[in-house]
Amino acid sequence: MLKKALAILLLGSNLVFANNPENTTALNEPKYKISDIDMKIFIRQLNNIEQCIYPDLGKHNYKEIYSKWSVAETLTIQYFEHQILKELLGEKHFNTMQADDSSMNYFNLLHTKLNHQKANVDKELCENFKLTYQDVYKRVQNTLPKVYK
Repeated sequence: MLKKALAILLLGSNLVFANNPENTTALNEPKYKISDIDMKIFIRQLNNIEQCIYPDLGKHNYKEIYSKWSVAETLTIQYFEHQILKELLGEKHFNTMQADDSSMNYFNLLHTKLNHQKANVDKELCENFKLTYQDVYKRVQNTLPKVYK
């Protein structure tokens, strides 16, 4: 009888701890964790796009360049970022990750950890991509209120 009471007490306290809002492990486990290899692929593709359009991003002053981007430039790059992720992860996993703060936190931590790859921009592909980028950029810019232009 004492063993049963002790077991119930221990299990009960574990359940209380698991539901405790301060227990970040139980509540904040990501619903989707992007793999290291998928993150490396994503980083490589995004770096290639960014450095195709903004070649100076590969240099030491990249933070200064990012800080000067317009809203339209930021949203255009974000569009391509989402396209890469949807293609890489699939629509379901992409949506799961986007809707879950813990998954996005995991994504951002892994991105910060692994984002040290140099771009390998193919000049011919880059020239072709610039046309696509300009088309998307113009569409984004045309949808923005004047205050952001």
